Amino acid sequence: MGMINVIKAIKDKKNKRFLVTSHQNLEGDAVGSMLAMAELLKKAGKKVVLLPPEDMPDTYKFLPNASRVKAKKNPRGIDYDAACLVDCTDIDRLGNIKGGIYLTRPIINIDHHISNTYFGSVNWVEPDMSCSGEQIYHLFKKMNLPISKKTALYIYIAILTDTGSFKYSNTTAKTHEIASELISRGLDPTDIYRRIYEGASKSSLSLLASVLSTLNTTKDGSIAWVHITRKMLKSHSSSIDDTQDFIGFPRAIKGVKISIAFKEAEKGVINVSLRSNDGVDVNRLARYFGGGGHASASGCTLKGTISEVEKAVLIKAKGLLKCSVIGGAPRARRGNHKIKYGKYTCNR
Repeated sequence: MGMINVIKAIKDKKNKRFLVTSHQNLEGDAVGSMLAMAELLKKAGKKVVLLPPEDMPDTYKFLPNASRVKAKKNPRGIDYDAACLVDCTDIDRLGNIKGGIYLTRPIINIDHHISNTYFGSVNWVEPDMSCSGEQIYHLFKKMNLPISKKTALYIYIAILTDTGSFKYSNTTAKTHEIASELISRGLDPTDIYRRIYEGASKSSLSLLASVLSTLNTTKDGSIAWVHITRKMLKSHSSSIDDTQDFIGFPRAIKGVKISIAFKEAEKGVINVSLRSNDGVDVNRLARYFGGGGHASASGCTLKGTISEVEKAVLIKAKGLLKCSVIGGAPRARRGNHKIKYGKYTCNR
């Protein structure tokens, strides 16, 4: 029913102009899904305005129409009939552009995260799909709209990045079938992979060396984590975008079940990226601190110093591994939250 309701909203004659956006900290699925959705709406005869929360990350500037993914200084007052939010678990994840979304107008929520809050007037949430880009692929098919080479590239980028190059647990036989069809549109998988994963600068590799020098693990080796500070970024002339794949290094250590990257987004604000192995559900950990995502890949944002946030998150991470129940204080509300300490207690 979710997809059918989305199609009804798209075909509604009252909805002539659509606003399309996604979450803060743009990555492959957000970028690919936004651009693919814009193409679908245009093919459906609609007008489209993109309102991204930030400019296109450097990694994806090779994409067609990349210049359209540009943040607006004042997101308020944009004229549209319906908003389409892709790959966004919660409307609070829009950051500063939230003020440009009219809650009195239709909001179409297309997402694949299990932690989605169903904030839209129309909700299509599919946790079993690899990414939001895959959902949009099915939308093209259901509406009998042609997928051009350009659109195939957008969707392929979404799938490639959100499946970790087809190695994460969200990769299915159907995912490979879709990727195969997209490649048949004339895509070059080798070139795409190199543009995304092999374009590292000398400064970003130097930054990685600094980050790995902070690598630490629990005594039993089940949790590994790194720090990324603003001082590191400045000294290596890098940005937070350069660190997106760094969390994969502690995750690759034998025996690690939870890997964590503590990123100092600004003074007193720490972005926490969480990844897991062996079926550990880090989404439960992220949700406790007001974040969300997938069972094997989630995140949250907390207020405090890196050491303070590290202490609080590790307490709950150890508890999660101990008995799969996070005890202590009630789950935080979404957004940027002050940390809460407290010993782990098993509620089982």
